[in-house]
Amino acid sequence: MKIEYSILTPSKMKVTVDDKREIYISGEGTTEPKFYADIISIKKWEPPFDNEEITEELKNQIIKTIEKESKKRKVPVVFD
Repeated sequence: MKIEYSILTPSKMKVTVDDKREIYISGEGTTEPKFYADIISIKKWEPPFDNEEITEELKNQIIKTIEKESKKRKVPVVFD
């Protein structure tokens, strides 16, 4: 499974799974720099996949992948 992300603004990041399913996650960027992502904002995909469920297993995989990948970048992502 391919999971990519980008921080769009100090309060929003975009996650793409398998080059087609997208979700926007809210959070807060700080001057440390770090991005604190809100786990509760991982609810549903953007259309046209908005009727597909995001399982707990997939949610955990997204979180784990992003946290691991973000350690290699200038702005680490922390989910809370």
